[in-house]
Amino acid sequence: MKIKNELVSIKIGKKQYDFNNLMLDEYLKRFVKAQLSTNNINQQETTLSLSYCLIKFDEPLEDIKNNSVFYNADFDICIEINTRRSVETLQKLQTINQNQVTVQYTYETDNYIYGVTWDYKKNTNTDIQISDYYGKKITAIGFNSYYLDSSTDSSFDFEIPVCSILDTSNYNIYLQENQNLTITRKDIITTDALFYSNNKDKVPGPAHLAPLGIPLSNEEGDTGHYFNDFGYGILYSVGLSSYTDYIDKEFIIGQDIEVEENGTELNIKGLENYLATDNSLFPSNNIYPSAGLYPIKTNYKYVILKYKTWQMVDSEDGTTEILVDTGYYYYQAFPIDKFGELDLKIKYERG
Repeated sequence: MKIKNELVSIKIGKKQYDFNNLMLDEYLKRFVKAQLSTNNINQQETTLSLSYCLIKFDEPLEDIKNNSVFYNADFDICIEINTRRSVETLQKLQTINQNQVTVQYTYETDNYIYGVTWDYKKNTNTDIQISDYYGKKITAIGFNSYYLDSSTDSSFDFEIPVCSILDTSNYNIYLQENQNLTITRKDIITTDALFYSNNKDKVPGPAHLAPLGIPLSNEEGDTGHYFNDFGYGILYSVGLSSYTDYIDKEFIIGQDIEVEENGTELNIKGLENYLATDNSLFPSNNIYPSAGLYPIKTNYKYVILKYKTWQMVDSEDGTTEILVDTGYYYYQAFPIDKFGELDLKIKYERG
């Protein structure tokens, strides 16, 4: 899987500056983590959707590298966008197909009163005016999500690691009076896995790679509860097969096999891809030439990751939400040419 920043565009008044920014390891790690447990279902959007734009004024950030760790408090202010939206709005922000997710965010200073939702230097979200920052040079722009995990109250928390950074210290970009600030970023997330879904109308692509989730029309599921709009992919099992749309031998995660989170990688250990005889299928010597010569199964050609699509649904009385398996699932199939014991690593990389 690869994440590529296609564009970061900064527009102040009539001036526009176009860049690509650096994806930090922090963001790749979040994609790995978000797909591993239904405990993360509430956080998948809130950890992957880059809803916060952080701005640093005057002083540049030092030593920006792939593995750098910067926090919200390293910046001066935060501009927030609202990604909690209708299905129609979501489809304008994000597109998804079998191998690619494209998502675009727009941050504007007129989205909220005064356009700023937090000032880290003043440690406040009240009485903030954009005019306080007129004439200041923008030296860096960071991007972050609502939450880091369930133990974190808000992305306004000073100690949340930032996902992506654009260094603008070598450019003379200043906030100017009476000129709105608009920042647009476009990310493309791709996978070379072969895709299969049991319902391509509902799940057209890998939901675990979609920061905003996937839109699912409202309907009553088998539980009788009313479905909310958005679904998220959680890894359920690992399988072996000679086909991309069928699992012949399945290993349930947490029961038959363990999948480990290792930074920017998923590690899968303990799979076995051996030649296997199956004499029980041929009860008579008349069916095959001899007792020592009979059909056998071939080695499997694919390892398949099976993802179930989950949603939060309204309770019967409408007062709470519960987590429900929608019944939609999809496969990510990878060709294999190694036989015997398999230790697989699935890397999450920059595009």
